[in-house]
Amino acid sequence: MNKQLKLLIVPAFLFLMLEGCFTRTRYNNFNWQLDSLQYYTKKQSKEMARLRIDLYTKTEELAEKLEMLNTRLSESESQLTYINENLTRKKGAVDDSEEGSSVSPEARLLYETAYRNYVKGNYKESIDGFNSYIKVAPESLLTDNALYWIGECHYAMGKRQDAVNVFNKIVTEYPESNKKPTALYKIGIIYEEAKELKIARMYFERVIKEFPNSPEASLAQNRVKK
Repeated sequence: MNKQLKLLIVPAFLFLMLEGCFTRTRYNNFNWQLDSLQYYTKKQSKEMARLRIDLYTKTEELAEKLEMLNTRLSESESQLTYINENLTRKKGAVDDSEEGSSVSPEARLLYETAYRNYVKGNYKESIDGFNSYIKVAPESLLTDNALYWIGECHYAMGKRQDAVNVFNKIVTEYPESNKKPTALYKIGIIYEEAKELKIARMYFERVIKEFPNSPEASLAQNRVKK
């Protein structure tokens, strides 16, 4: 091999060796970058999973708190309704006593017995007693009151349409009755419970308009705001 050929081969050999070293270095760098990418990807996946679990947990906690608040609101509303009904019964008893002062003792006994049956939950006997009273004293000051308690008996027994019919009879046939605002309000309650909200609202607004200073008007205002 002559001297010139050796001079050409040696640099070429050195170049190939260096090129191989650079290739291995790039390969090693690529593997290191790939390992780093896989590490951070796994780390981010774990972090995302943890965040999803935290979000789910907090959502469940919030749902439970909202359910608890709704339950407490329902309980408060039920308590207010119970208190109002008791007040209505007591007020009705006082009104009945005042208006029944001119009723005959026999008719008065029928009325009081029927009312006691209502308070005790003997609704069928109460309805029969009030109907007997109406037959005995159809023109008395307590006739509209007797009708009202008949309506309450039907409502308590779950006969809502019968209750509506009786309450409407008070509204149409006894326009000056002290039970009219209560009858209108109770009709609204019955339609509200039946999910007939437009009709219920109509009756509540009628109470507010026709009897703005009555306790029923305040109750109707609360219903309209829902």
